[in-house]
Amino acid sequence: MTNEVRRTNVRRTSDSGRPKRSTEGKNHTDVPFCRRSYVAVGADSDAAICAAIRELQPTLLPYATSLLWKVRMSVSKVCLEDMLESDRTITQKWLDPWWPSTRLGHDPLDQLLIDGRYAPVSVANWKLVPGMKRVLLAKRVPRPLTFVRDQRLTIVIPFRDRQEHLERLVPVLSAVLAKQAVRSRILVVEQLGKDLFNRGKLINVGMHYSAEQSDYYCVHDVDAIPLEANYLCPSQPLRLVSKVRRWDGQWHRTPYYFSGAVSVKREHVVAANGFSNGYRGWGKEDDDFFFRLLLADCLCYYDTDGYFEDLPNPPHQQVERSSIQTLPHVKINRRRRSRLLRGVSDPKDDGLSTLDYKVVSTVQGAGYEKICVEL
Repeated sequence: MTNEVRRTNVRRTSDSGRPKRSTEGKNHTDVPFCRRSYVAVGADSDAAICAAIRELQPTLLPYATSLLWKVRMSVSKVCLEDMLESDRTITQKWLDPWWPSTRLGHDPLDQLLIDGRYAPVSVANWKLVPGMKRVLLAKRVPRPLTFVRDQRLTIVIPFRDRQEHLERLVPVLSAVLAKQAVRSRILVVEQLGKDLFNRGKLINVGMHYSAEQSDYYCVHDVDAIPLEANYLCPSQPLRLVSKVRRWDGQWHRTPYYFSGAVSVKREHVVAANGFSNGYRGWGKEDDDFFFRLLLADCLCYYDTDGYFEDLPNPPHQQVERSSIQTLPHVKINRRRRSRLLRGVSDPKDDGLSTLDYKVVSTVQGAGYEKICVEL
């Protein structure tokens, strides 16, 4: 069998008058790609297939799914990934949505520790397609982490129906900020209406609303009570939380997530275009923001000495963990995050640059300011 890519839709008539199929015909480089095309594979045909794919790229996009299945059956994954590396800009738009993602498994910066306390948030657990894996690892270089005093901090707290938590958080948080001599304000952003809670968009509202009075922000959950945390202005995005004491008294630690309490400079927020406005309901907006910061050439750290207390959700907001993954909006959020990780969606198209909201009222509380908004 030859190492050529040939058409199979050529119909010929035998002596009996019946049509018969033939594999003889024009090479794929001479004819448009069609659904009835196939790849004739020999023992050493990988290079020929990759060469044919390169030549056919302008006509492959409508048939990417069909082609990918046939290529998987014919070409070694290593060979095709080598082709992708050389032709990344051409192939990414039609191949990445279908190409299987794999877990990184290792972070090249897993031994980095600043001042014996601050370590990079690990990316070892991320599942990425080959192209985005190369992009991420190319940006995975050591960056210094320093702290600057006398900067204006805005604590942004996305909020709805958690007044008891707010009343417990504000006195403790205010005392910590005063002890560290941080120039700060606490801004609570409350979502009105009955729509699903949109944490990412509320955070964008708080950042946009306070931009002129802020040098950096701390995105803070209302149920995260600081026991030990550094609220000074970091030169790189910093997750203040390392270990969490849950409501049942158990301590929980994770090196992967990027939420709870995160300090980030305004310039880094702008570079990442803030949070996505599209995540509604439970989760994934923090993963999205973390990846946006990585794409914006930031190195996200976490404080290994950062201890917080996690307050329990009110009874009417309790969600069984076993049922979370079956909720419709969770599946939508997972697909949205997957599109970002595959390089299909662009952070520039969704975030602070596309933010719209309406401030309905402002409230001056004891130690905090609250704005009530419609999204």
